[in-house]
Amino acid sequence: MSSMYSTPVSPFLLNFLLPGLPQPVSNFLMGATAKVVQAVSQATQVFRQPLRVTLSDNVEEIRDALNEAVQFLGSVRKDFETEVENNKTKVPSRTYVEWRRRVLEIDGQVKDIIAKYNKESKEEKSFWFSSPCPDFREEMKKMHEKVINLWQVSNEIREKMLVDHAPKLVIKRDGPDIRKFETHRKPLEKILDWLKRSEVNGIGIYGTVGIGKTTVMLNLNNHDQVATMFDIVIWLTVSKEGSKENLKRKNLLHAIAQRLKLTMAGTINANKVVQRIRTELKGKRYLLLLDDVKEYFNLNEIGIPFINNGSKIVLTTRLRRVCYSMVDKAIKVAYLSPNESWKMFQDVIGRKKFFADLKIWPLAWKVCGECGGLPLLIEKVANTFKSKNAETLWIHDGLDSWRMWPSQESEGIKEIYELFRFCFDELGDDRYKKCFLYGALYPEGTNIHVDSLLECLAAEDLLGNGNDARKVRVIMWDLMLTHLKNVSLLEEGQSDYHVTMHKFIRRVALYILEGYPECKLLVKTNKELRDPPDEESWREKKWISLGDNELDRLPNSPNCSMLSTLFLQKNLSLEEIPPEFFEHMINLRVLDMSHTGIASLPSSLSILISLKVLYLNNCERLVELPSHIVELVNLESLDIHGSGINYIPQHIEKLIFLKRLWVSFRIGNDTQDVSFNYDMISKLSRLEELVIDVKSPEQWTNEVLENIMKEVAMLRKFRRLRVCFPNTIVDVIEFAPTIVRIRVPNEKILLSYIKRSWWKVVRRIGPFCFFIGCQNSEQNPNFVIYRKYVKYCNGVGSNNPILEVLAEAEGFDLVNHKDIKQLSDFGTTILNKIRGCLVESCDTIVTIMDTADSELLPNLEQLFVRNLPMLKSIWKEGPLQPGTLTKLTTLVLSGCQILVEVFPPGAIQLLREIRHLKIEKCDEVEDIIREADIVGNLPVLPKLEELILLDMEKLSSICAAGSLEWPSLEKLEIFGCRGLRKLPFNKGDVANLERIEADEEWWGALQWQNQEDKEGLQKLCIFRDTSAKPPSLVTLFASATPLLASVQLQTTTSDDPFDDFRTSSIAFDDPSMTPSYHLLTPPSASAFPPATSSRLTHNMSVCIVLAKLLDEA
Repeated sequence: MSSMYSTPVSPFLLNFLLPGLPQPVSNFLMGATAKVVQAVSQATQVFRQPLRVTLSDNVEEIRDALNEAVQFLGSVRKDFETEVENNKTKVPSRTYVEWRRRVLEIDGQVKDIIAKYNKESKEEKSFWFSSPCPDFREEMKKMHEKVINLWQVSNEIREKMLVDHAPKLVIKRDGPDIRKFETHRKPLEKILDWLKRSEVNGIGIYGTVGIGKTTVMLNLNNHDQVATMFDIVIWLTVSKEGSKENLKRKNLLHAIAQRLKLTMAGTINANKVVQRIRTELKGKRYLLLLDDVKEYFNLNEIGIPFINNGSKIVLTTRLRRVCYSMVDKAIKVAYLSPNESWKMFQDVIGRKKFFADLKIWPLAWKVCGECGGLPLLIEKVANTFKSKNAETLWIHDGLDSWRMWPSQESEGIKEIYELFRFCFDELGDDRYKKCFLYGALYPEGTNIHVDSLLECLAAEDLLGNGNDARKVRVIMWDLMLTHLKNVSLLEEGQSDYHVTMHKFIRRVALYILEGYPECKLLVKTNKELRDPPDEESWREKKWISLGDNELDRLPNSPNCSMLSTLFLQKNLSLEEIPPEFFEHMINLRVLDMSHTGIASLPSSLSILISLKVLYLNNCERLVELPSHIVELVNLESLDIHGSGINYIPQHIEKLIFLKRLWVSFRIGNDTQDVSFNYDMISKLSRLEELVIDVKSPEQWTNEVLENIMKEVAMLRKFRRLRVCFPNTIVDVIEFAPTIVRIRVPNEKILLSYIKRSWWKVVRRIGPFCFFIGCQNSEQNPNFVIYRKYVKYCNGVGSNNPILEVLAEAEGFDLVNHKDIKQLSDFGTTILNKIRGCLVESCDTIVTIMDTADSELLPNLEQLFVRNLPMLKSIWKEGPLQPGTLTKLTTLVLSGCQILVEVFPPGAIQLLREIRHLKIEKCDEVEDIIREADIVGNLPVLPKLEELILLDMEKLSSICAAGSLEWPSLEKLEIFGCRGLRKLPFNKGDVANLERIEADEEWWGALQWQNQEDKEGLQKLCIFRDTSAKPPSLVTLFASATPLLASVQLQTTTSDDPFDDFRTSSIAFDDPSMTPSYHLLTPPSASAFPPATSSRLTHNMSVCIVLAKLLDEA
């Protein structure tokens, strides 16, 4: 048999099968065929038919067959191992690894049994009898069968032996280390914190070009914490530099498939690729990093499913609106501080000795400062200056050429300019472009008041035709401003009312402007000038900006008939305007002479018949307006606040087109109030906005406000009355596009205004928000759905003008009323339209509603009752009429210390619509629902979806009758109710219950009718440990100290039981944090200076002392 398999291949047979082969090829094939036949022959000899081994009784024959088989299997294994070792591009498959393990295992077992058999056989031969060794025979047969099976699958193993490398968890990327740059490190730390929060699924990093968005995300990708939080991190570059759009879907799919090591050869169908990606990511916690997202796109289309398993998405974008549409949280990357910029500049140049040169160091600092904290620009500029090692090179070849850029190209900077030019071109709409470019006229670093910018743009007809309705222009401006901030061409300023333009972006804008022949300009700002430009420089210019200089004179009569905007602000040394200066400026529309030293206006001002905007604010030496101001017949905006004029000049009544007036109010003596000229206001028939600057708040009285409001009430086009105090701005009257907001100290002033207006009565007013006597003029967020809302604070009495307002209100907040005893004191029918009501901190209220012969609050949907120390009941005992509170869906009771009964007898039968019930810190409440209110086994509150009970130690039962059906209950939350030992339902009574939040110890102490109910409901529990001691305030202060700017101790007086305590606020440097945190400090804190407000320096020891005092409290 063996000779048959070893027979060589006949040359005749080979030539017959493959005729015409060249002799060398024929010889090669014969040799290769012979080797194959020989290998097959050997394998066949080794792996004899299992049947023969199975039937054999000869142990030695079985042993030899087993030994040969396992040796050959070992040779196959070694061949495989050599192949695996030689392949550097792939890794062994799990299938191969498991097969090899089994081969090694059987190899060891065979060697052991053969060695054992040989030893026993040798010992037996010394005796006269011989044993058949039946135990070895059967065991060897089984092993032989295993070896045969392993050999038979080896061909399949060879095909599956090698696979591609599994994708790495994280692919580290090269990028700058940001640990020493707090401006970049803080966003990274914030993002890491957000990644740990279950409620955050997506995070956006936004900011202008070159600000460091990608740098922050590179450091996130490489951060050690990230590697422990996710199964895989996927970096995806979503767009090409210089492109307006994201990459096409197929490119994104290909990139993701490559990262996941998916073999997609020959796959054309994108949906199949999507399915493969989804399958691969299923069950994995992934972090998807999307760099440079240009526009919203649907992640489902590239196979990224929304999985609520801790997977997250982080993206970078220039456009804030992309964040709004794709993620939950967004953080802006800010410009580097001067010190951080200097560190980066030094790092890039990299020569410490270089900066030791006292001649070069100040120049290098100036060069770095010109970059304005923009990291990409710092890098490019530092690389440009790296080779300059002499003072003359830094001055002449470096600093001067950099300041002259872009008119004189500077190496390395052109690339950044092109990026910003691309951002500009991407604006598309020419109006957007010109609005942005106009902003560059303001001196560098200016906090531009958005209303002033709006006026200037409107005057230049850059917001549409001048005849367009104001509402349309305002909407257009809002769209423009929002978009320019979205694309980071404008930045947030010092307040919500201001914007700024980065110094480099401004330079780019000015350079772009030079390419607009219709916008010829002359811009010399920021201390560039001491002498005015010669008259020739003014010729044919459209826009001229000479602000923030040291000019003390101007040319006599420059010829600039094309000029439409002239900025001369912040030239404090400029005390006089030449008489004929405006002679040739007949087309001038915007004139800003604010913050100058002028004491009068020249007669040539009367030439400016096209002038629409005139700023004279903060010209302190200017004490009156000349009579020829009336010649400015088209003037729409006049700002004289902060000047020497503290009243409304009589001349301006002739300015019939005046829309906005900004003036100062200051009382110098007992008669000054009369000379404010209130009556001038109502004569300005087109006035839309009046802004009053109040330097001394103590001189501002309710009477003054009432007089002003009476005058503006008669103006049909009036839209806003704004009062600017030293530390706050109050919009007293504000006509927003869809609602009227009015903030007044008392109801008398409000009604006086309404009666003198064209409305005459409250019911004729459309949607409104009225804030009466309120320190906080923010609308209750629960009531934003209501069209007519009133917040009434610190009121006295119930029979007053407020009734007319309440009769129309749908949302009503009553806060800190002084003497009312019940809400129904206002009248039972007055409140019929109320749909949402909050009653808070009213110390004299004993009940919310009295019983009456008619229905009460028939439309009330939400009722919030908070901090009423004298409240005894929600309703007085007695029958309630049908229709009373039948629409109530939300009831919240909080801080009512003496309230005993939540629902008076019979009341609960009327509350069939309640969906949300929350009761907290009502110390005397023992039962929520009394047994007498239960009818049979019917649900008491059939539509109740959420029940929250907090901090009520005496509460012993929710429902006195025991178990009832709660068919709609979805959420139950109970904390701080240790006396409550039983729930008012069994598992079968709450079919829709989804969530129970409670303390685990309290839950374990509950009493149950059966264990099955407890086990079934416990699956819905989310436990929170409320017994854990909160972190020491010393720890909190120590961790917060790097952010602390100041600690203010402010003494307050009150009738509160905690009168001994002082309220303190801690202000933080970081604007992204909450502006102030209110804490309680004990009397021992009086060791600090007793002043009402004493600033304590940023000092760790102070924080620790204060923290210890708080801990002791």
